[in-house]
Amino acid sequence: MTEEAQPTLEQVTAEIITSGSIRREEVCARLGIGEDVLEVCLRWEIIQPPEPDPQGIVFFSEDALDRLGRGLRLHRDLGINWPGVSVALELLDRIEELEQQIHNFSNE
Repeated sequence: MTEEAQPTLEQVTAEIITSGSIRREEVCARLGIGEDVLEVCLRWEIIQPPEPDPQGIVFFSEDALDRLGRGLRLHRDLGINWPGVSVALELLDRIEELEQQIHNFSNE
């Protein structure tokens, strides 16, 4: 008589991730950058460093990913240094805010 093989059980760990939350490693993979470049961008406040969750894992928003992508393009394509990228993004944000105010004012 042959013994039947017992099925093996695998333990699966699931994480609850809020919509639009991206892990640090995935940010680097999507943008093709290393952790060192991400650290430089955080240091120069290209994006604001997010607060870690209770387990200490840092998640970035889709907005942060978009902003970081714009900053990387400014740095790579135009050769702007990191402090300049930070200033340029702030100015672009301000222009967008003013355009929105003009749009809202003209629709009143």
